[in-house]
Amino acid sequence: MYEKSVLSECEMVTMRCVWNLGKNATAFNVINMLAEDYGLVYKETTVYTFLKKLKEKGFLDTFRRGVTYYVPKVEEAAYQKEMAKKLVKFWYNGDAAGAVADALEGEKLSHKE
Repeated sequence: MYEKSVLSECEMVTMRCVWNLGKNATAFNVINMLAEDYGLVYKETTVYTFLKKLKEKGFLDTFRRGVTYYVPKVEEAAYQKEMAKKLVKFWYNGDAAGAVADALEGEKLSHKE
């Protein structure tokens, strides 16, 4: 599937854009989404570097149809789940209940929640 790599923050936000764009993920669309949705204004070459690294790490595939399109090879939910497990294992010694308790500390929940 993909090499078990942790993404840098920049790579993670770039990957999030690709996941959100779906079939329409071109570098141009990613650059625009980074700026509009996340307030991150990068040079084109920087975004191309992020996309190249994501492909090298096994997170993306590409195809050309006039321009290059970027296609996720890793589902967002699968990556989220893996990162959540790593977080719980590292910071909470595998204690998921402790992680949830810390995450919800001070939050008000309804009876249904």
